[in-house]
Amino acid sequence: MHSTSALTPETTIAIVGAGRLGGVLARALRAAGFVVLGPLRRDDRMPDADIALLCVPDSAIAAVAFAARPHARLVAHVSGATALTDVDFSIHPLQTFTGKETPEAFRGIGVAVDGRTPEALEVAEQLARALGANPFRVDDAHRAEYHAAASFSSNFVLTVLDAAEHLGRDAGVNRAHLAPLVRQTVDNWVASGASAALTGPIARGDEATVARQRAASADYQDLFDALATATRAVAGRAPRAATTESTADHTATTEEPQA
Repeated sequence: MHSTSALTPETTIAIVGAGRLGGVLARALRAAGFVVLGPLRRDDRMPDADIALLCVPDSAIAAVAFAARPHARLVAHVSGATALTDVDFSIHPLQTFTGKETPEAFRGIGVAVDGRTPEALEVAEQLARALGANPFRVDDAHRAEYHAAASFSSNFVLTVLDAAEHLGRDAGVNRAHLAPLVRQTVDNWVASGASAALTGPIARGDEATVARQRAASADYQDLFDALATATRAVAGRAPRAATTESTADHTATTEEPQA
């Protein structure tokens, strides 16, 4: 085994866990020039390696880390929610994976990292950069907030989109129709933030339309109520509608969000 303070092409990395992320990471780290062992499945023997990277369920991390410790200089996990209690560092790609991605899947994405020592943190950052990603540190004290933010950004978005898909079905609206709206909304949020990008009846204060939408939401009324309440809070942070004072030849005009 080699020193892990500075990663080299001779650095050996054992990927423990052959799930979605384990397979993609193995391909990407191999493409980055490292010696990759695995991904290893449950009954595979743990080989000696410079780094054991655990791509296993959070509940299994402690036991697998204990088993890997005699065989690796550093043990790490890829969990966004689990503390460093049983490992030396963590590296959590802030992305969703199907398991079919190419090694380029990590390029340009954010990766949350942390380490129990400066050396371990440096290794985590080097691994992220070797994948073409941008590392940022999230310590144990803030893991819960970080992971909740990730769930809101991905898992809960899918829950809302699933509701939209079901509600639109009887009207002849499908995913292909909704997708451009979703993409543009995300682009607007990236550029300006939620309060500036918000449009629709809540942003306009059109409660009659909101009531009709709620009535049409059928089995999704509880979700609608929760989202409407949260959206009113976002609307309350929005800048006031732009107003242009009249000049000698013009009257004052007020711009309202459309859609």
